[in-house]
Amino acid sequence: MSLKLPGKVSLGSAALSELEGCGLAPLIVVVRADDNLAWLPPAAEGSVRRTETCLTAHLGLSFSLRCGLNAVMPLQPDAVVVALADQPFITASMVNRLTDTYKRNPELDYVSSANDGLAMPPALFSRSMFTALQGLDGDKGAAALLRNEDYRGMILEAESGRSFLDADTPADFGEISRQWSLQQNGN
Repeated sequence: MSLKLPGKVSLGSAALSELEGCGLAPLIVVVRADDNLAWLPPAAEGSVRRTETCLTAHLGLSFSLRCGLNAVMPLQPDAVVVALADQPFITASMVNRLTDTYKRNPELDYVSSANDGLAMPPALFSRSMFTALQGLDGDKGAAALLRNEDYRGMILEAESGRSFLDADTPADFGEISRQWSLQQNGN
C-alpha cells in the first residue's frame, strides 16, 4: 500500500481517499499486523474511518474480509461495501452507483461493479449475504459469491477497465503507475 505512484501519492491512499468521499460510515480499513500505516492519508473532515488490524490477514483475502465484517457487525448494517485498497482508480462515483442502486432495489443480495461483464470489487453486499461472506476461506474472495446463482444481484458495468487495475505483481504496479501518469496528464 505504501508504494508511491507518480506525484508521490501512495497506492493505498488513492482508493481510500475516494472511498472517504462516498460518505460510507463507518469506513473500516483492514490492515495487516505488520503494516506501519505510513500509506494512510489523514482522515478527511467528517470521515468516520477506523483502522482494524487483522492478525490473520497473511492467511488469505477471506480473513481480511471476515475481519472487516466482524468490525462492522455490532452496528447492524443493512449492507456493506467491499473495496480493495490496491485499486487506485476506484472512484467515489462507482461506489455511489452501488449504494444508490441498492437503495432503489433493497431486495437485492448484492450490487457489484463489473469489467466486461465479470463482477468484481468494489461490491455491495446486503445483510442476507453476511453469513456466506463469513464462510469464505483462504485466499478466496467474495467474487465466487457474485457468480453464485443462489443470490440475486445486479452488476453495473464500469466506464473503464482501468478502474479494476490492482497491484498484485510488480508488473501490475508498473502498469498502474503508467496509467496514473496518463490520468494526471489528462489522458
